Amino acid sequence: MEKVKRKLSPKAQEAWDRLDGKTRKEIQKYNPFRWQRNKRIRELKLQGVTFEVLAEITGMNRASIYRFVKKKSLMTEDQKQEIAKLVETFEALLHMHMYTLPLNP
Repeated sequence: MEKVKRKLSPKAQEAWDRLDGKTRKEIQKYNPFRWQRNKRIRELKLQGVTFEVLAEITGMNRASIYRFVKKKSLMTEDQKQEIAKLVETFEALLHMHMYTLPLNP
């Protein structure tokens, strides 16, 4: 993964200095695990880091960051629906399995 090599503004440098090494790697533009990167960037935004600073420290443009930070609620709802379907499927399988087990083990 590429590290930040460009000169940062004072605000961006301050935010960068507060991050641990793991977080610095996770938020970079070239992190192949986009879900991980986006989640960590959302967390930073919730902590009050501005879009401009996020753009500087991640190497991404503000529009991209804004798009997935604001889409969080939609993705969360989709994820909730997917999890609900998985739970229903698991419960159905468990219910079927209960009726196929012998009564005396």
